[in-house]
Amino acid sequence: MAADGKRHVLIAGGGVAALEAALALRAIAADRVAVELLAPDSQFWYRPLAVAEPFELGEARRFELADLARELGATLTAGALTGIDEWRHVAHTSTNKPIPYDVLLVACGVLPIPAIPGALTFRGPTDIEPFRRLLQEIEQGDVRSVAFVIPWGAGWPLPIYELALLTAAHLENRGMPEVAVTLVTPEEEPLQQFGSAASDAVRSLLGASGVELRALTYASAFSEGELEFTPEGSLPADRVVALPRLEGAPIDGLPQTVTGFIPVDAQCRVSGVADVFAAGDITNFGVKQGGIATQQADVAAAAIAADAGADVVPTRFEPVLRGLLLTGRQPRYLRRELGPAPVQEPVASYEPLWWPPAKIVGRHLAPFLASLAGSEPPASGGERPANVIELEVHLDPEVVVGPTSTPWSADHDASEAHVAEAMSPDPLVVAPEDTLGELAERMLESGTTAAVVSEYGRVIGILTTGDLIRASAMRVHPSEGRARQWMTAEPVTVSPRTSASVAVRLARDYGIHHLPVVESGHAVGMLVVDDAQRQVEMGIGLGF
Repeated sequence: MAADGKRHVLIAGGGVAALEAALALRAIAADRVAVELLAPDSQFWYRPLAVAEPFELGEARRFELADLARELGATLTAGALTGIDEWRHVAHTSTNKPIPYDVLLVACGVLPIPAIPGALTFRGPTDIEPFRRLLQEIEQGDVRSVAFVIPWGAGWPLPIYELALLTAAHLENRGMPEVAVTLVTPEEEPLQQFGSAASDAVRSLLGASGVELRALTYASAFSEGELEFTPEGSLPADRVVALPRLEGAPIDGLPQTVTGFIPVDAQCRVSGVADVFAAGDITNFGVKQGGIATQQADVAAAAIAADAGADVVPTRFEPVLRGLLLTGRQPRYLRRELGPAPVQEPVASYEPLWWPPAKIVGRHLAPFLASLAGSEPPASGGERPANVIELEVHLDPEVVVGPTSTPWSADHDASEAHVAEAMSPDPLVVAPEDTLGELAERMLESGTTAAVVSEYGRVIGILTTGDLIRASAMRVHPSEGRARQWMTAEPVTVSPRTSASVAVRLARDYGIHHLPVVESGHAVGMLVVDDAQRQVEMGIGLGF
């Protein structure tokens, strides 16, 4: 509790979700909470227009976080969140400075990991200059073909469509239509998150721009002029531009998925951890996008304010996805409601369906930034941007589909040795509230190195001896730490009928050593990947 009696809200992060949450709390609970921002960087980047900057159609802006914090009435502390002590309500930081909190909001974003070896990874402002150099190479005739790639694990595919379309328009304007431009995506349809109306429109745009589409294609590496696909095939290309794969940094004491994302409920509370919320890309919501981050931040802020006694009714996270697609061609505006009872049919129109066209639509953040630096510059001359598509979709969080899955299907069933032949039956199953001390004793007694965490019979996580060692290194008392805090949430699982070769590939992709074997939601075994690898090496009907 702060000295003035206000609840101390620590917001870990300095990006879109963090600022939106701070603004929302200022608007609805300024007399109830004191906000502290914990951020590793000194600047806030407004990133969406980074794709336009190489084409001189916009620029990625940056603001000093210290200035923004003063405007917000918040304090700013340098550092990154590395872990928490739930019992003592203390956050551990990269500067070794523990910070006590009453409420913690984790909004620290994710790490962009290069996903295609040999490709230019476009992560945002830091990659504007390398992309400019690529355009110069194309204009000089040194590059005759370029492929734009969405890898598996990319949470927001729209920027690569923008880069491909803007590049095609750029080349057409310079009389270079002979340069081959290809877009490679694991999606079944282009921008499939937006539904069939949007996919049809974007497919037509790609065709009209001369961009070849390779859908349902998993790119794996680029070398010696060949973009390699998994499980087979390739595409000749002089250069490859790819989106990064997104992963969350480890945060000790919080449940995270194998890729580092934090499970949250409909009010953005972290599952099973008191007084901790999460918003933005670090959450396990499948779409990683600024507009979604602001909506999660608003939901979390409402819940925090209500808990602090403010006259606010908490809301549920019911996302609306909006995307502003820069194309270099005539705009088309698309809208689709996705839910059990849509009010309107999907619409694809040349007339605007949403105005004004901001890249990140945040209830509080958009007007705040506009007041500081003026409105977002248009993507072309004139009063209305001439090369945008607006896409608005009401999303059901349970049915969001994106290019985030592995190229190896866990349901693959071939005439090969299966997981059932290599797994250990009767796995150790523990409850999420079991203490780490209890877990260590049971794992020692059973001689296992991993346990399945199950809630009401449903697998929700996996905990290994490595997790116990990590907790011990953080000086967590065995009677205080709980399985839910230290497990890997929403683990990668396989069925007994999954082939051993597919299980090995899954493990290799995710860098893991144990795979729970699940049937009808229940754990029926544990696969130690080394055992599956031995099956593969024995060649029992397996082939790569």
